Amino acid sequence: MNIVTPTEPLAFPPPVQEMTRSQPAGEASAVSAISIPDRLPSLDGWRALSILLVLGAHTVLASGFPQQHASLVNKISDGHLGVRFFFVISGFLITWLMLSEERKTSRVKLGKFYARRALRILPVYMAFLLVAGVLQYYTVCDHDLTTWIANLTFTRDFFPGGNKVSNHFWSLAVEEQFYLIWPFVFAAMAPASRAKIMPLLVAGTIVVAVICRVFWSHPLSSSPVWHSVFQEWSFLNNADSLAIGCMAAIWLAADTYGLRAWLTTRRLLVFSTGFFMLLEPQLVYWLADHPGLPSALRRAGWASSFCLGRTVQSAGFAILALQSILLPAWGLYRCLNWRPVAALGVLSYSIYIWQNLFCAKPSTYGLTDPWWMSFQFWLIPAFTTALISYHFLEKPFFNLRHRFR
Repeated sequence: MNIVTPTEPLAFPPPVQEMTRSQPAGEASAVSAISIPDRLPSLDGWRALSILLVLGAHTVLASGFPQQHASLVNKISDGHLGVRFFFVISGFLITWLMLSEERKTSRVKLGKFYARRALRILPVYMAFLLVAGVLQYYTVCDHDLTTWIANLTFTRDFFPGGNKVSNHFWSLAVEEQFYLIWPFVFAAMAPASRAKIMPLLVAGTIVVAVICRVFWSHPLSSSPVWHSVFQEWSFLNNADSLAIGCMAAIWLAADTYGLRAWLTTRRLLVFSTGFFMLLEPQLVYWLADHPGLPSALRRAGWASSFCLGRTVQSAGFAILALQSILLPAWGLYRCLNWRPVAALGVLSYSIYIWQNLFCAKPSTYGLTDPWWMSFQFWLIPAFTTALISYHFLEKPFFNLRHRFR
């Protein structure tokens, strides 16, 4: 779940030195004229799409939803893909912010970086936990000790069981663990060598993620520790998506391999490639499920989709996100920048935090099917709570962040 608000200046000069020899001069000058504005375009729109995918998937969990339609809704609204989008955006934005600060001050002040992140993340997060505590005291909604410790230490990704009201915090735990590691790795790398080092780091996270997915599906031990480390929500299983976002920011800023020219002058090819990569894991899975294929080929298809599908989707989304930043008015990307869509994206963190309270089964609180927890209406209290939270709880803390620039 993305919890970065890109309100800080993020401008970089738009150098596009590496042009193909066959590229017309007119195209070269057009690409050179492309600049990246202070507030990155399109990303709020991608946030909006991401939260809609999550909400669609969670609607299936709400009271009274006809379960015969659950499979169809989950295919249309892939909540896991939405969270994957958030991870890539987080990796990208955190890296972009640090690049911007480094460019202005020659270094990243990690103390102030963490102070800004705390002001963004903790107020609404702790407010949710306070509400969860009140619910536990006054209703039958119960969080066991392990769940409370996991929530308070941002380790819910390693302990995903327990009360479902807070089980969505696994994704926040993944991001917090990323924040603890990545800024130090970033600061340790020489600026001139980052663009070359990043593919190695990304490859390393992919290898770790694939190993986790193999050990998750074929455990070598039945111990709880083994399950916690390798199960699908753990940081190790999702770090590749964050790393891909980090590399995307570094490559875009440095215009590595003429990236900006490739994204802007081969528009349809780039868009088609990114979109196909989003669909590729599911397409491979469907093809592998065909009974006419040899069993060995079917197993290979299932294995590749399971082990690398998330990674392929994250890379595909990174391609689309980068192109939409450079070409916000082109094609479907224009929709990402419509004001209502962008406004929904701004609210996405608040919505994500509070929505689980309302898509839970009424029996979680000892209730008997109140209308506002039904699948038809649960989004009304979820959005209302998010709006109140954003304007009266979160925004006042936003105003304090300038003290830590």
